[in-house]
Order: sequence, then structure tokens, then C-alpha cells
Amino acid sequence: MNRVLAEIARRHEASLAGRTGAVGRDLSVDAEELLASLGARDGRPRQEAERGLAEAERLGILAVERHRRDPSILERIRFSPASEVALYRHLGIPSPSERRARLAAQFASALEADVPARWRARWSAWCAGLRDAAAVGGPIAGFDRDAGPGNGELLALLPRLLAWEGESLVRFASCVLCGDSKRLESLAPPDREGESEGRLRGRLGRLLADVTGGEIASLDDLGITRNPRFALVHGPLWLDFGGPTLDLGALHGPVRLSLEDVRRAVAVGTRATRVLTVENETTFHELAKLRSGVLLVQTSFPGAATVALIGALPAGLEWWHFGDSDDAGFEILRVLREKTGRDFRPLHMERGRVPFEQEALGRPGPTWPFYPGVARTD
Repeated sequence: MNRVLAEIARRHEASLAGRTGAVGRDLSVDAEELLASLGARDGRPRQEAERGLAEAERLGILAVERHRRDPSILERIRFSPASEVALYRHLGIPSPSERRARLAAQFASALEADVPARWRARWSAWCAGLRDAAAVGGPIAGFDRDAGPGNGELLALLPRLLAWEGESLVRFASCVLCGDSKRLESLAPPDREGESEGRLRGRLGRLLADVTGGEIASLDDLGITRNPRFALVHGPLWLDFGGPTLDLGALHGPVRLSLEDVRRAVAVGTRATRVLTVENETTFHELAKLRSGVLLVQTSFPGAATVALIGALPAGLEWWHFGDSDDAGFEILRVLREKTGRDFRPLHMERGRVPFEQEALGRPGPTWPFYPGVARTD
């Protein structure tokens, strides 16, 4: 490939005319600067570069401006956007105009995809907007600039996601939708590293939000989750299902409550005066053994079932959170307050404590606040 012409093409693509196809001024480049950028200021590289320029000039691809008195001195290289077709045909690669047209056609072909009636108008408008933006080099957030298989995969997957019904774990849904159990997770990583019920957002979440006007912003919103949505609890908790009442306080061990069961309960209550959320499951089980009368809920970053359960409990209870004393532990406390609207106070959490793990406090005692001699730091 002619290195000089390839560099002219690169600079053209970076210009307004190259990016958008808009009528613009010629690309004018200082000849010596161009040759220097190619490492062709002298010797054989320069001779080859000058031959390439002469050939391109002969073919009418560009113009070479020379010194008025000494034509052997090159001054400027001028390329007109009108010569784009000739330049890229000579290089044997698609031109920016051709690539924009292919990309616009890719979005246009998705206009008639089979999407649920609820989203059909929004889908068509969204695809049309992307088509029009692609044609003029406008923003197409979430997609590649070239009409490749990656874009095709997303445009085929999104309608199937919009039609998804019911709740399933992400790897099952990924097998059904993609034929690969891990593909959805790679396109929609969780919001936070290590978040047990993290919202699967990523690129897919952003695209879903664009299509639906923000009504769906993650796979989690579609019922596709990393883990089953449940709350792990222990203590004096009861749920009234409009007839039978389930009293979990009679049980010695912890119980997992599904989000569906929390939502279908007509009333949720407790005989406890305190609710203690516990970050680490190991510590949660040690505290549950004590049967202290405190309502215990295990959670790191709170999932949907935990948030629903806390929201269903009386607001006038004491709210405490026992987590690790590191940045992540205090971030969990902040998110817990934000998502539930409850004024959780930290229990035995002290910034800068080393070691910061809950387990480092040792075996808990039988009565509140469980760790004699350790400040509550509330």
C-alpha cells in the first residue's frame, strides 16, 4: 500500500469532511511535515514517497504544490474530498462514505425486527435515529463505527431481550438467547465488582435504556439476574399472606425469602425492636446461632428482595448495619441507606481499623451488641 496515500487517508478520516461527508475545504498538508511523519525525509524512503506522490498526482487523486522556481522542492500536498472515491479505490479499502452507508444500512435493516407491541414505536424511532446518525458520522453510542458482526449481534439480541418474560438466572437466559452461557454477562457486567446481586447493566443496559426511555436499564429489570432474588433472614419475623401467617421466629435456623413471597405478603412485621443487617454471611450465621431476638438480615450491596423486605417492615424500628471497616464496607452502608430510605447506623465499624474484617472481632457474645469491649461507633 502507498504509505503516503494511506497517511492522507488517515488525515482525511480525521477531518470534518471525512467523518461526516459534509462539504468542506481541501485537506492541505505541509509536504515536509508529511514526509517527516512517515520517516521519509531523505534517502530511499523519501524517493519511494515522492514516487507515490507523483503517481497519485498523475491519477488525479491529489495535487502537489511545488516551489515556483525549483519544482523539485515539494511545498504542500492538497487533497480534495471530491477525490475520496478515487483515493480509497486506489488503496483498495472501503471509503468513509461507504462505511457510513453500510453502517446506516445495518441500522435500517433492524427497523422491522420483531419486538413486542409495547416497544415497537420506540424501537423503530431508535433504529431510525441511529440510521440517520450513522449516515452523517453522528453519535451511535454503544455500537462500533464499522458495520461488523458485533453490531449485528446486539441488534439481533435486543429485540429478544425486550420480549423476555419471567425470572431466570443470567446463565440460563444466556444459553437460550445467545447459545453461550457466559455471553450476556460479558455484555452486561454487574454495577460493582463483587456485588452479589449486582444489576447487570454494561453495554446492554445502556442500549436497553436508550430504547425504552429508561424504563429498562439492566438485565435485572427484565428478571434476568446473577443470583436468585431472595433475602436471607433470621429472627422474629412474620408474614401475613391474607389468611395464613408465616412465623419465622419459631425456626432455629436462617431462612431464604424470595422476592415474590415478600411482595405477595399483605403485611410484614416483627416482634424485634432492632434490625441488624450483616455484610458477611459467615458472621451472620454466627449471630443467628445466638437466637438473640434481634432481626438479622444478611446483605452486602442490597438486592431487590432485601430492599423489599426492609421496605415492608415498620419504619420506627432501630436500624443497624454491621459490615467490614474498609471502603467497600462503608460504601455498602451508604447504598443500603440510599436504596431503603432507612437511617441505618454502623455497628462496630471503625474507619482505618486493621484488620478490617468483621470476623477479626472474634466470637460474638449472647447479648446486644454482641462484642463486649468493642465500641459501637454509631
